[in-house]
Amino acid sequence: MKNLKSRNRPTAEEALRAVSQHAPSLPPVQVDAADRPTTLNLRVRTSTLRALEAEARRRGLTMKQLVAQGLQGLGVAVAAADLEDRTPRRRFD
Repeated sequence: MKNLKSRNRPTAEEALRAVSQHAPSLPPVQVDAADRPTTLNLRVRTSTLRALEAEARRRGLTMKQLVAQGLQGLGVAVAAADLEDRTPRRRFD
């Protein structure tokens, strides 16, 4: 049985050289890092949570939307996706 050895990762220069040999007419591409969702965990008093829940319900928002809008109102750059209601809805098909 052969011993499988992983190859060393190419350096940035080696990768660019390989790509330019394969597709010399294509310009280099800048890839933006994905803005993936992540978790923010807050520990607040029960009374604060109840007030947040009541205000969100009164405005017809989720608690996440209410917090995101509040942060945006303070000048924090909030991603548009964080201002949307992304609550999964049940389907009765």
